[in-house]
Amino acid sequence: MVVCKIMMDSLPNENTRRGGQSSRIGVVAGASPQTYHTDIGVSPNSALRRKDDPPETDSWQEQEDTVWFLMRAAYGQERKAKEVLEADNIEVFLPMTNKMHLVNGKRKCITESLIPNFLFVHSTERLMKKYVGCPKLNYFHHYYIPNKDENGIPIGKNGRKPLVIPDDQMEAFFKWYEAEDDNKMFVSDGSVKIVKGDKVKITQGKFIGFCGFVCRVKRQTRVGVTIDGLGTIVTAYIPRAFLTKVTEE
Repeated sequence: MVVCKIMMDSLPNENTRRGGQSSRIGVVAGASPQTYHTDIGVSPNSALRRKDDPPETDSWQEQEDTVWFLMRAAYGQERKAKEVLEADNIEVFLPMTNKMHLVNGKRKCITESLIPNFLFVHSTERLMKKYVGCPKLNYFHHYYIPNKDENGIPIGKNGRKPLVIPDDQMEAFFKWYEAEDDNKMFVSDGSVKIVKGDKVKITQGKFIGFCGFVCRVKRQTRVGVTIDGLGTIVTAYIPRAFLTKVTEE
């Protein structure tokens, strides 16, 4: 496992969910949900997410719940997909990061996706069918997971379904993303083994209000939240005195 520490400059957030607050990230790991195996130190980001007036809806759309889909944009075209969807007033969350690269012997700061080729879209499955694979978004697709019954028998024609990220995980992601700290990390699935401890809430500091499980990463006590299909978002070091145990209901 390779660990890189990269110093970054901050970028202002563009169209952030909370509104104009900059974000700083020191991240571990990162490529696709299935292939990230390299730990990468990262830093400040611009959160490319916007929530305008909802798109015009038909009666069938009003009857279908709006959820957060993890969508895949092939060939690194997630920013283009974001522009197309936001032009139609569809809510998109595309976490970005600045990372230093060595180009022709010189250090250069490059803005790139925190999770290349992926973005989060808040919509209905029926509305997304209008965009997935359409001519102007022929590189845009759902990220699918197996769909089986309790006996392991595939459900439906292909035995798979679009991955939906639970609202509580997305809320945790937003709160984590907006906290300005270079030492917070995104740990992709399979890159680092994380042992989950007690469920806690942070009561002080930059991550105040953040709820998750206690874990140790890089020999430090931190708080993490698992994002289905992707990995784990992890805070910077949190003193034990800043934690209060959360009782499961």
